[in-house]
Amino acid sequence: MSDERERGIKVDVSEKALGLRVELFGHVILVEGYALPDFTGCHALVTLRDTPGKIVAVLTSEVKLQSLLETALATGNLIAFLGGKYTNPPTPGGGTWGVEVYGIDGVILYDSK
Repeated sequence: MSDERERGIKVDVSEKALGLRVELFGHVILVEGYALPDFTGCHALVTLRDTPGKIVAVLTSEVKLQSLLETALATGNLIAFLGGKYTNPPTPGGGTWGVEVYGIDGVILYDSK
């Protein structure tokens, strides 16, 4: 099976589609998973530590990253995520985003101590 078929939705991860790569810190407040014909993956909402009151979405089709996001939701531990902000983010469930959306390729889950 091709990588495109395994991941579902076609996502443009070029520098044009994703802004500069960043590392941001925050707490996961929601994880929503998708098993749709055109996308298998998840998004999570993250309250940013360094910008109080700001919430962003992170989008991934990587199961390992989804697992880390789910663990952060369950434990309340701080995370860092690595990726770029979409200029035109895909909407797996349809509709529109009300927050900035980042395509991520890394999650760091911190200890609660």
